[in-house]
Amino acid sequence: MTDLLGNLNNARKAAAYGTWSSPTSMLRILRRRSNDMSTPSPRCWVTTMNESRKQPGKKWPDVILRWPTETAKEWTTHLLCSAQSDNNVMAIVAVGSAVRPSVMSADLDLIVVCRELAQSALKPPIEVDLRAYAASEIDGLIEDGNDMLGWAVKFGRVLYQRERFWDAVLTKWQRRLPMPSADAAARRAEEAFQRLTKVFELGDRNAAHEQAVSYLTHAARAELLRKRVYPASRPELPKQLRVNGFLAIARSLERLLERRYEDSDEVASLIQGRRQTRG
Repeated sequence: MTDLLGNLNNARKAAAYGTWSSPTSMLRILRRRSNDMSTPSPRCWVTTMNESRKQPGKKWPDVILRWPTETAKEWTTHLLCSAQSDNNVMAIVAVGSAVRPSVMSADLDLIVVCRELAQSALKPPIEVDLRAYAASEIDGLIEDGNDMLGWAVKFGRVLYQRERFWDAVLTKWQRRLPMPSADAAARRAEEAFQRLTKVFELGDRNAAHEQAVSYLTHAARAELLRKRVYPASRPELPKQLRVNGFLAIARSLERLLERRYEDSDEVASLIQGRRQTRG
């Protein structure tokens, strides 16, 4: 049971973009002590560089369209302020529905690129999904189809960069970005479905709802990737699915995203339908 709950927590984070690193590796980010991240400085604003370089940069608070909580905003503010005086930080990029227009969002996904992944750990609030990568590994990971970095190149918004690091990444990869693996997305969908059936049988309707959303998210991405369509953020998937003819999965995902955790009818129907399909 303990292992299952731990896997569910990891899976909830992984559901947004598929890849998952251990919490230890994700939090090895800055050389500064984690207790330096306690009080944000309201006078510190980081100006982003507009990707097209044809318009003035925006203040980063304008780039984040929706904050999950005030705590997330304060924590991110101080992270960005601290980065300006830390030579280890090369770029901070926001990804996901929080920077996508006209969709709902419940959390904030951040990528931190460092010269070196140091041992000191940051402790972001639960609604901030923070992932760290070494600058020297970025090109290789993107070339190998890393989901998170691929989405960062395709849809991300840079909040901070040193020496125009992220501009160089975009220049190199925007026009030749590899597609994520459809087979990998399908495997994640299967893993999510196995977790879904376990927690549903245990009677945990909240966890079952989360795993049902995770399962359909990965299944949707697998179908889109097989058609060579680059999946957008999760709230945008139903529209992409409909455009490409996947009406049933679009309808199910949309219902789960809109309904409350206590409503288990859709989840039960999803499990039954999947089992019948398997024969």
